[in-house]
Amino acid sequence: MALSPKDPLPEFVDLLKSEGRTGVLGLECGQGADGLRFVRSGIHFTGVDRSEENIHSARAHGLEASVAGAPSLPFADSAFPSVWAVDALAGLAPEDWGDVVRELERVAAPGAPIAVVLPEPGSAGQGPDQGPGFTVLRSPA
Repeated sequence: MALSPKDPLPEFVDLLKSEGRTGVLGLECGQGADGLRFVRSGIHFTGVDRSEENIHSARAHGLEASVAGAPSLPFADSAFPSVWAVDALAGLAPEDWGDVVRELERVAAPGAPIAVVLPEPGSAGQGPDQGPGFTVLRSPA
């Protein structure tokens, strides 16, 4: 399933609600802007980011957040009903994408939606009408 490249979060929230999913793990959550949008939509948010500064800011906004990153997340298998990881592959070499996606599948509940951007290898520049390819993967059932 592809999400709108302009602002995929509302579509993802609608998907979660239609499936009765009430929580999301936000990988590379930054300072918590998306986390706040999930919470305002009635979705429980747990964020992780490699930056301690970002985590302090996210917590200051009242979000549950901790310092961590893929490919080694500090959560049990199948811990989250969904995953929002739109920045998870940014800056990684294509050969590292599989490890990150496998870790996201590990922490996601069976069949859970996982929103990621799957960049095209070597596609650094995009035109004004071309956004990143937001894709919803499913963890193995």
